[in-house]
Amino acid sequence: MKCLVTGANGFIGAHLVRHLLAAGHEVRAVSSSEPTAVRVRETISGARLENVQIARGELAPAVWQAACRDVKTVFHLAGRAHRGGDASASARTAYFRDNLETTRALAQAAIEMGVRRFVFASSVTVYGAASIPDEPFREDSLPAPHPDDFYAQSKQAAEVFLLSDCVGAGMEPIIVRLPLVYGTGAKGNMAALMRLAASGLPLPLAGIRNRRSFVNIPNCVDFLHAAATHPRAGRQILLVSDREDISMPELIRLMARAQGKPARLFPVPVHFLKMACSLLGQKARFEKLTSYFQIDPGASCDLLGWQPKASLAEGIKQMCAGRGEA
Repeated sequence: MKCLVTGANGFIGAHLVRHLLAAGHEVRAVSSSEPTAVRVRETISGARLENVQIARGELAPAVWQAACRDVKTVFHLAGRAHRGGDASASARTAYFRDNLETTRALAQAAIEMGVRRFVFASSVTVYGAASIPDEPFREDSLPAPHPDDFYAQSKQAAEVFLLSDCVGAGMEPIIVRLPLVYGTGAKGNMAALMRLAASGLPLPLAGIRNRRSFVNIPNCVDFLHAAATHPRAGRQILLVSDREDISMPELIRLMARAQGKPARLFPVPVHFLKMACSLLGQKARFEKLTSYFQIDPGASCDLLGWQPKASLAEGIKQMCAGRGEA
């Protein structure tokens, strides 16, 4: 099978390209024309790999038609990543251009070029900022009527387009709503927590009692591959996780243990922590890490006959050791 992977120079994309090549597929890896795109060409090679550069925000039909030539499956991972705090009109324009309009242009080109399946990496943020404790989101849970930020809004808009009749009549879209993905090369909140756990410093976090769902990168790319190839996955909304929800204190303890460091956690009332983080300008990050956000991917796993290949503890250990599929 010949696959097109957009965002091939990104965290998930680079791992997915390697996974597909190892499975024997041909891959056309699309990266932006920014300097970071060089990373894919330098770290992945082989006769079954073709690297293509397409500028961020490109909408020209001919460009995407050329990218989709002879392709059977598209994995669309490219887009503007989530960055909170910017509510300007220019930020909204950028999110919708990169996450909706580019998706629209690629999907229309894919239909014209005879692509059979279109796997879209969406986000669980379409459900909102948090879940009710012990009431996880499922595949049929309704998205938030007004998602919290431009990232979630643009992802939801792209989903609506892909699931419309004009797309479904020409190919099979598959929506995969991803939770936070971690593993070797992860950045953002996971990298910050890993550094915090490695510090060995006393941390006032033992009183946090939340539960969150995550997916490690080997499980993530294996699930994307399974979704693309399963005969019943077409036109479905799917969820994936490690199927082991965890609290932030438990996560830090795992990270500390994986790095050979002690986990010195002590309890402080959560409202005091929230107040301190607000004063430091870190309220949004604190709430994201301490709120509940659980998903139940049971129906998706049953549909695909899929189970996680690596446990959460194994994934954390690989990330902290710098190993895995990187």
